[in-house]
Amino acid sequence: MKFCDLNCEYARFPDTLCDGSNTCRTFIGLYCEKLERIVSKNGPCQVEMESEEEKNSRENSTNK
Repeated sequence: MKFCDLNCEYARFPDTLCDGSNTCRTFIGLYCEKLERIVSKNGPCQVEMESEEEKNSRENSTNK
């Protein structure tokens, strides 16, 4: 399992602060370029999770 952090090729600092503190580099979210939205920093990789959900959805629809 991968986690969202700045080591990911798709992770960037968001254009706006995500924690409301107005302090530099204090943030709880990162911008994911692949998903084009803010995701939780250090959370499970949302790209990986959504890919797994799509795979499961396809498998379930073919098994009906």
